[in-house]
Amino acid sequence: MRLSTKSRYGTRAILEIAKSYGKKPIKRKEIVYGQKIPDSYLENILITLKAAGFISTIRGAHGGYQLTRDPNLITILEVANALEGHMTPVPCLDTETCELIKRCATRPIWSEMYQAMENVLRSYTLQDIIDKEQTADAIDYYI
Repeated sequence: MRLSTKSRYGTRAILEIAKSYGKKPIKRKEIVYGQKIPDSYLENILITLKAAGFISTIRGAHGGYQLTRDPNLITILEVANALEGHMTPVPCLDTETCELIKRCATRPIWSEMYQAMENVLRSYTLQDIIDKEQTADAIDYYI
């Protein structure tokens, strides 16, 4: 299973916005430059993130995008679900209508895989990733 480009770019975009949390709003051009996301693609991602309630916009010369909640309270699972929709690996996990559901030998495997993926994504907040990035940047310092 593979996450879409929308999820990968969207996660990077919201991380860029999260870095400014509690400071000034961040402009779309700053996200494009900082994360190397094509501007036209980013526009659609930002619309999705705004509709999901993660970000808000401020108009004007000093405007831009900002998080609506603390980055400690937003998990990567929430972001991925907003960008991808429900991410079950097989349709039968979303519904009970399959006639083989009671005797399917593979459904428990797909369910376990899905739960593992969900648990990993739920275990990271935006702030966790920002902190890891800052630690990595500090370690890569050269004189």
